[in-house]
Amino acid sequence: MMIKSLILTLLCSFCLTTTHAQSYFRQCGVQLLTQKDGLSNNTLTGIHQDKAGFLWLGTDVGLSRYDGVHFHNYNLIEKEPRSLTHLYETSDNLLWSRITNLNQIACFDKMRGKYLPLTSPAPEVLQDILDICVLQDRLYALTSNAIVELNIERNTDEIRLTAQPLTDIKAKVVKLYNNEDILCALTADNQILLYDIADKSCEYINGNDLGIAQADDIEKIHLYNNNVWICGQTQGIICYNTDTKTSRKLNDNSQPSLIQNSDIRDIIQIDEITFIIATWTSLAAIRFETDNYLQSPFRIIELTRYDSYYDPILKNRITGIHFDKPNNVLWVGTFGRGLLKLNFKGNEINRIPLNNEIRNVESIEQDANGCIWLATEKNGIYKSTEKSVSPYLRFSLWEKSNPGNHYCLHKDKNGELWFGDEQGSILRVNPTTGATVTYQPNPRRQTPT
Repeated sequence: MMIKSLILTLLCSFCLTTTHAQSYFRQCGVQLLTQKDGLSNNTLTGIHQDKAGFLWLGTDVGLSRYDGVHFHNYNLIEKEPRSLTHLYETSDNLLWSRITNLNQIACFDKMRGKYLPLTSPAPEVLQDILDICVLQDRLYALTSNAIVELNIERNTDEIRLTAQPLTDIKAKVVKLYNNEDILCALTADNQILLYDIADKSCEYINGNDLGIAQADDIEKIHLYNNNVWICGQTQGIICYNTDTKTSRKLNDNSQPSLIQNSDIRDIIQIDEITFIIATWTSLAAIRFETDNYLQSPFRIIELTRYDSYYDPILKNRITGIHFDKPNNVLWVGTFGRGLLKLNFKGNEINRIPLNNEIRNVESIEQDANGCIWLATEKNGIYKSTEKSVSPYLRFSLWEKSNPGNHYCLHKDKNGELWFGDEQGSILRVNPTTGATVTYQPNPRRQTPT
């Protein structure tokens, strides 16, 4: 993979015999997955991860399932593009999504691997789906007239949906947001509705009071505990506490261009004090000192903004993000560039700029002394000049490698390093003693050095 910088992370061990797909996600660093890797389309419109760890992706042509190694594509209609957004799952192994360019919904049976036809006693409802969400295993849809609960009746080869309007909601709703037990909605008169589906109570937050000029400015709304997080196109990020009825607009005077008056695509919570932010162009983390978000100081950790590798992938192209907490993996959907995987193993990520002559890194290992070894495609073998990992780590060409060779690298259980090249030669290195043995293509010939 062509890289301009090296990301080193603390890796956790895992067992390959587990049947869950998430076992295969424990890979280090950065990975860009595209149609060349089997993805059905490079434009991602939705991301959902099921309980088994499989990643389900909405694309411009249908669904793709990723098991960590292979893609399995389920195109909705082969001859026409059908963009699937807002992916949700119900407990009967059904995946629900909205067909954007038709204002319809699609139902995919995960167990049978096929889309199921939908019927309704009021078929006009199925042609007027503006948005969907799933709460407490119930499917809700926004139509031109109301928010409705779609009661699901499953038959052998089709699904029957019966619409029941939520009569407690009187406002004109323009968008839905999925937040566990609370249905979040955006109204036409610039209010945020919090509807508790258990007791059918409504709470309204006036967007004007939060400095939001119009409802169209809002991209995403999340409810984490008692805090409503609002992502806007022009207002950045606003946090509203439902207990105190107070709010805070996150401003960082040292980096105003990132979150202040920026087009924020999404914000997702990683732990009690850490959040990941996606703009149209870049990714960053916000880390608070305490979980009192309305008062606590915070700092911003840039993840991609100053790395030229990400610019052609992410600039004005981020469509959505999903965080896989069990494996500390951030998945980023893009418009036309595929699926980006960022592995956040360990508590910190150190991005280390490489020497200009290092272009293609094939393998990375750390020896018993703490030095990092790099096997490259055409530039030889490099060894770090220091024995501790830091953002300032530097590398020099190992004197016993050939700069023009393509190398691969393996570390055995004794800590010795094995290098192989395209000529069939093998180098065995003891990092502690410095002893090196060269094995030529003829296994009977070996020369101690």
